[in-house]
Amino acid sequence: MSFKNKRVLMENIHKIKAKKARDNTLSDQFEAKKAKNKAIRERKFARWEEHLAQGSGERQVQPVAEAAATTQA
Repeated sequence: MSFKNKRVLMENIHKIKAKKARDNTLSDQFEAKKAKNKAIRERKFARWEEHLAQGSGERQVQPVAEAAATTQA
């Protein structure tokens, strides 16, 4: 690229550096968000597994015929 004068060249250099810094900042923010979401997902999964291991999430399910008989009696 040829530039009209030194001032235009310097403006272009600063513009390119600013764009590169902005891109780096955005990519760092994206990576941080991705890591945060992954940690949240892992914590949720661990809580879910712990909940299943305790067995407190299971409900007593009666067959339909038994449920109807107990309500009529």
